[in-house]
Amino acid sequence: MTLVQSMVKIYIKDSRTINLAVIPAPVEIATQEILSMAEEADPLGQRTLGILSKPDLVDRGGEEHDINLVRGIKNKLNLGYCMVRNRGQQDKSLSTSDRHEKEKQFFNTTPWSKLDRERVGIPALQDRLRELLIDIARQEFPNVKHEVDKRFLDCEYKLKSLGPARETDDQQRTFLLDLAAKFQAITSHALDACYGRSSLFGGNPSLRLATRIVDLNTAFSDDMWLKGHTMHFRNFTTRDGNDPAPGPPNDTVVKSSDDADQAATVDTSYSTGETGEPDDPEFPELSDVIQGPWRCPAPQPENIFDWIESAYRTSRGFELGTFDPSLLPIIFQEQSKKWDGLALAYISDVIRVVHSFTNDLLSALCPDRRVRSNLWTLITDELLERYEKAMSHTHFILRVERKGTPLTTNHYFNDNLQKARVERLKSALKGQAVAVKFGNEYRDMVKMDAIVSSVQMGNIEHTVEDIHAILKSYYKVARKRFVDVVCMQAADHFLVTGSESPLRLLTPSFVHRLSLDSLNLIAGEDVVSKRTRNVLIHEIKCLKAGKKLLKG
Repeated sequence: MTLVQSMVKIYIKDSRTINLAVIPAPVEIATQEILSMAEEADPLGQRTLGILSKPDLVDRGGEEHDINLVRGIKNKLNLGYCMVRNRGQQDKSLSTSDRHEKEKQFFNTTPWSKLDRERVGIPALQDRLRELLIDIARQEFPNVKHEVDKRFLDCEYKLKSLGPARETDDQQRTFLLDLAAKFQAITSHALDACYGRSSLFGGNPSLRLATRIVDLNTAFSDDMWLKGHTMHFRNFTTRDGNDPAPGPPNDTVVKSSDDADQAATVDTSYSTGETGEPDDPEFPELSDVIQGPWRCPAPQPENIFDWIESAYRTSRGFELGTFDPSLLPIIFQEQSKKWDGLALAYISDVIRVVHSFTNDLLSALCPDRRVRSNLWTLITDELLERYEKAMSHTHFILRVERKGTPLTTNHYFNDNLQKARVERLKSALKGQAVAVKFGNEYRDMVKMDAIVSSVQMGNIEHTVEDIHAILKSYYKVARKRFVDVVCMQAADHFLVTGSESPLRLLTPSFVHRLSLDSLNLIAGEDVVSKRTRNVLIHEIKCLKAGKKLLKG
């Protein structure tokens, strides 16, 4: 009973529903719950019409009560009451016209003949309902029009969200061609940092590809400068003086050795390298391609001169006043042994950024999860192959730079080397200078004997400092070259802007090469989508007709 009442209440609350409160005439009206329910749903009584049935069953003498109800004397309703006579058991075989005639004869008898003819009988009720329906329709017309328009727009939105129809091969190929064209257009904007050309960039920071790559490049360059060397290089002021970095990038000034030492211990921003976090479960397919968690240690605090001297003593031969040329590559490999981890962590981060960009952009452009999943499955293997090429090229650069012949034609190498030797000489002569007045100014002068005595040192000490000066000068040039080559070739060419980069995989030409089976597998609509599309098309057609009718 409660369920029935709930259903009734739902229907009678509708502002376009005519509530017919049907009450048997022999029953006491005060006991009828339907009237209170109707009053609750329609307080103004504009949609509630009382119907008194079975007047032929009213006890003799009780007719006056029902007549007063119809006349509006008792229990007034805004729309009043109508009275009808139902078919009896003997009337079931009567035709509709005969049934109406018999009802008419009944209401012509006393005392029912006193009632207004517009309030008794089925034909009168039909006329009353028709008038009431017209009144409500006029009243609700603006709301109906608004709801039809709203429903029409909602259906169009749902149909649009399904994307173009993809039943035939041509429709499927056209759909994927359009998707590939949009993908390349947004990718081009992302690489040019033209984020204002698409609203997609506003709500998804992962699509700001150029900015993310530049941030990684900067972090890689800074980490190579701060942490790339095994031991800190030394100044020539004294053999114990710190020179923690081989030269700040972009002419950055290190204020003191303590500042740089502290900077060298700062964690970098690598998500797959420096933070040491586990592989992202969102992209498990990358686990066999990118480098796993790795933390770069800070440069060792040991005295680099002692280390070089030890290496020299264990490898020297019969050289006179010089050292074995093979010693420099050995020392350089040890000094640059962290380049492998830093470079591979950097490339791993770039791969992950590109992979995330590709996935997020596909999700934004293709809301159909089934199509997106099938397309992603198809291109994943090719994406991984291109990532592996970038990693392989990084290994190649590392072999050439670290294990190949130390070589450079960069004039900065000689400049740095000469500066280092001059600084060593100045350091040795410091304290030997005497101020001599020339005219109106004083100049520092050093006696020849002091110069000769200050540069005197043992063969091993001289060789060690010379090796240090050469290593430091070459390391600085090699580090900057290495960073540029890794960024330009392994990252930019193989992963970002190159013609064979992962971002150039999903193109119109890729779609043209797909077989018919692949097209249907990727872009073909499932049964549910087809059924939903047909239902929406039919509903839109009906709503268009309704809109046209409402305008007329």
